[in-house]
Amino acid sequence: MIRSVPIALAAILLSACGGGGEPEDSVPQRDPQVAQALDDPLLTDPDLSTLNEAGAALTVITDRSLPLLPPTREAIEAAREEAASLVGGSDKLVPLGEPSATANALPLTAAPDEQLAVAGGSDACGASLQRGAIWAARMPVEMPIYPRAGLTAASGSQSAGCDVRVLTFVTPVDLPDVLAFYSDRARRAGPKPIYARAGVDLLLRGASAALAYEVRARRVGDQTVVRMVTIGR
Repeated sequence: MIRSVPIALAAILLSACGGGGEPEDSVPQRDPQVAQALDDPLLTDPDLSTLNEAGAALTVITDRSLPLLPPTREAIEAAREEAASLVGGSDKLVPLGEPSATANALPLTAAPDEQLAVAGGSDACGASLQRGAIWAARMPVEMPIYPRAGLTAASGSQSAGCDVRVLTFVTPVDLPDVLAFYSDRARRAGPKPIYARAGVDLLLRGASAALAYEVRARRVGDQTVVRMVTIGR
C-alpha cells in the first residue's frame, strides 16, 4: 500500500531538494540607508492624491516612483536625524552660506537626458537611460538619496561606458540643511566641490577619480526639490 505524504512534509522535502536555487542576482545590493528611504511607511499615499496636480505649486517630470511627503514636523526631524547619523553627527552639517560661482540654469521640466548632458554626461549615455525607481537604490555610496526623501523620478544606465544615475526627489527639510548634507558627502568623495547659483537652483558640482556628480536644489512651496546626477568613471 502506498502511503500518502502529508502536504506540509512534502513541501519541506521539496524545499530541501531545491537548496541549490538560482545563482545570486548580479544586481548590487541596496545600501541600507537608501533602502530605508525607499521603503519607509511615510512614503505611502493610499488615496494617490498626488496624481491630481490641479493648482499644484510643484510640477516636475515624474514617473510617479513615490508620492510626495507631507511636510510634518515629525517627518522633518526624522530625516534630519538620519542625515546627521550618516555624516557622523549634526556638527558635520555646516551651512554653506552664499555661493561663490554661477552656473547654467536648468528648468524643472528638463528631461533626464538633458540633466545628464548639463552635468557632463555624453549623448550616448543619455540615449541609454532607463527609467525606474530601482536606480535610486543603485546610487553610489558617496551620493545617496537624502534620508526619507520622496522619489519623483529616477533613471540610470549600466551599459558599456555608461555608469550614470539621474534622480529627482523632494524633502520637506530646508534647503540649507540638504545642501550641508551633500557638501559633506562631496568632500568625502574627493576634492572640494564647486558651490554655485544656477538660476533658481543652488548647485554643488565636483569630481573624483571614480565619480563625477551634480546636485541641484531649490525650494518650491514647503518642499526642497533636488535633482542629482552621478557619472561613474
